[in-house]
Amino acid sequence: MKPRIADAEEADIIDLTPMIDIVFLLIVFFMTVASMITAERIPLTMPVAPNSSIPEDFGKRTTLTVMRDGSIYAGVYSVSLNELPALLTRELEEKPDIRVYLRADSAVEHQYVNDVMQACAAAGISNIVFAAYQSDK
Repeated sequence: MKPRIADAEEADIIDLTPMIDIVFLLIVFFMTVASMITAERIPLTMPVAPNSSIPEDFGKRTTLTVMRDGSIYAGVYSVSLNELPALLTRELEEKPDIRVYLRADSAVEHQYVNDVMQACAAAGISNIVFAAYQSDK
């Protein structure tokens, strides 16, 4: 079979199909990443701290969230208080310089926050930053 030679008119036409495919793939990628970023935080009512300050080197931290009812989340995954020290110990083995970002609901009893802090201490983690809104004072 003899190969077909394109006419002069056909040579001026550019096939946009691959470019359109790439654009759709980029849109899907960015939509997926955006949904993962917003899903990383469990919604809660943050406490207000009049003398709070933002750490200079916030860095990469493991997020722990304590809800009003005492339930605990590591990232977006629910964990029990008994599972938390083992989970933190595994993370400490993987990342020796692990730091914790502790988010607690403003109406949570302090005992639940204290239990999470003790689980961090049992795992060998002492660098904890508490989440709070800065007041305008």
